[in-house]
Amino acid sequence: MKRSNISIFYIVVATLLGACQSNTETQESTGNKVALDTLEYNDEDYVRYSDNLVKTSETTDTTYFAVSYPKFQDTVVNRFVLSALLGSDTATVAGAAQTFIKEFDDFHQSDPFPRIWTSESHAKVYRITPSYLELVIDASTYTGGAHGNYATVFVHYDLTDQSVLVLDDIVARAFRNELTAIAERYFREQENLAVDQSLDDQYFFDQGRFSIPDNFALERDSMLFLYNIYEIKPYVEGQTELRVPYSEIERLLTDRAKRIIGELTMQNL
Repeated sequence: MKRSNISIFYIVVATLLGACQSNTETQESTGNKVALDTLEYNDEDYVRYSDNLVKTSETTDTTYFAVSYPKFQDTVVNRFVLSALLGSDTATVAGAAQTFIKEFDDFHQSDPFPRIWTSESHAKVYRITPSYLELVIDASTYTGGAHGNYATVFVHYDLTDQSVLVLDDIVARAFRNELTAIAERYFREQENLAVDQSLDDQYFFDQGRFSIPDNFALERDSMLFLYNIYEIKPYVEGQTELRVPYSEIERLLTDRAKRIIGELTMQNL
């Protein structure tokens, strides 16, 4: 079955829409304004529905595209948010919605067994300091099949130089092997695995060698590594969270990481 090409980073599962909807689109602010220093935002929601209804013996549903995200007063930060949400620095919410709905409408005409499609991407502020913004994006997509897929993605932004941060900005590439070794120790303890127990039988690690994902979050006292569905375990196992305390990797952290973590720690005082 044809898949939409507008989802962020991962193509993923959504719940079915339970009631008949007309072809409308809405965009609204929840009025939930948040301020930290000079950085303020409101929560925005956008939904668009298809005109084409899918009827079964039990329900009448329709395809929809939905996003929610923080909208900042700073236009540069807003571009980062929308780029992370839509997977493109040129896409607009309305344009992404139109593309998804059109793909469904075109496919619906020739599908002998039509079913609804759904696309949801919800971005939230996970951490924010005077110099750092971290978003968590829960994305889900269903375009047919036994079930859809979903993913949670963390994205990071340095407000001091308006740059997107990746794992190498937190722990330099030269120390990646040491970081991985420390993370494996915590992983084996979490999963109740012996030090020398093989990873081949239960996990999907390449050639049975433990690895950490590029998908990470900075929390107040630890780094969170998040493995999404299918990354290292079967679908039914869901996501796997792995936390490594900063106290274990402090010597590996970059100066920028230490500055950000210092601000996160101060928020807890």
